[in-house]
Amino acid sequence: MVEFFIAVRHILERKFQSIFSILGVAIAVTVFIVSLTVSNGLEKNMITSLLTLSPHIQIKSTKGSFFDNYNDVIEKTKGIKDVKAVIPQINSQSIIKFDNFAKGVLAKGMEAENVKNDLKLRIVKGNKNISELNSILIGEGLSKEMDLKVGDVLSLVSAENKELKLTVKGIFKTGFLDYDSNLVIIPLRTMQILGEQGEVATEIGIITGNPQKIEEVEAQVYEKLQNDNFSVISWKTINHNLLNAVQFEKFVLIAILSLLLMIASFAVSVILNMIVREKIKDIGILKSIGYTNSHIRNIFTIEGLIIGVSGMILASILSPVILMILKKLFKIFMGNSYYYLEELPLYISVRELSMIYIVAFAVVFISTIYPAARAAKMKPVEALKYE
Repeated sequence: MVEFFIAVRHILERKFQSIFSILGVAIAVTVFIVSLTVSNGLEKNMITSLLTLSPHIQIKSTKGSFFDNYNDVIEKTKGIKDVKAVIPQINSQSIIKFDNFAKGVLAKGMEAENVKNDLKLRIVKGNKNISELNSILIGEGLSKEMDLKVGDVLSLVSAENKELKLTVKGIFKTGFLDYDSNLVIIPLRTMQILGEQGEVATEIGIITGNPQKIEEVEAQVYEKLQNDNFSVISWKTINHNLLNAVQFEKFVLIAILSLLLMIASFAVSVILNMIVREKIKDIGILKSIGYTNSHIRNIFTIEGLIIGVSGMILASILSPVILMILKKLFKIFMGNSYYYLEELPLYISVRELSMIYIVAFAVVFISTIYPAARAAKMKPVEALKYE
């Protein structure tokens, strides 16, 4: 306890340097938290948008483009733990025409019940009811590009060169520009009629409860279907290059922010060394009245930790304030820009937050070792011989 009060006194005697060190740690930790929160939020938003219309696990036939026994596959896979939905679908490159405009799109045929209950599809206009065979859902980007509105009738030309009139029932927005500009959803039965292949599907999509932990479900699906000439592939495999790029970017960000934290801890070490140099006489007196090397070491270690912990407490106050300001500024200046985001997505897990504070504490503690050891090794005679 005495060591603690001596450490506090030393810090208060050098207020300017102490405040400078506390601010250095606070700024480093705040920048770390804010940057990681924004990076995580953007990554999570990208994955959420990507998976809005993409299955977590994709099943295709290895025998050909179509398979007609998709109901058997549904029965085999829907009972697997963590499987929330099994969605048969037909994907086909098509052309939509409206008011002298034409555009190539990916037509995705799905059951009306799956669209209604299993897709987390955000409808900005109309509804997502495609129970009628002449129904179609289009993306917001496509609706703006072709000036389409709910209730408009457009023509869809299939890959088999068959044309069909469809009515726009709803306009969706996933947040993924490619989907919103180049993808349409129509009833599965309509796609089957256009393809003249009977009750078939080009693929079956599986939606799980936790797409981040897809490996176990993927293994179970593969085990159920391994003798049925089907290929099973997860969304992580399909987007392997994209996810690797995101992880590498995150690694570089954390490495740079860690260097910033080390610079802040270096400032703490410099301040402690200055205090040691100024307190040579005090150290000599303390040792002459019975203070051991351990006591002296504890005093200067506590000084460094007080500075570090004060900086971390200040960072825990500054971080949410700065994040709220960034969120408001983003909404004001960039909400309707080409970033395709209405607001700045933010996310950080308790585990990541805990790791930041643990690492910051450890780095600050390491920075106190040399000045504390230097002070502890000082001999009373050398400290007092010029006094």
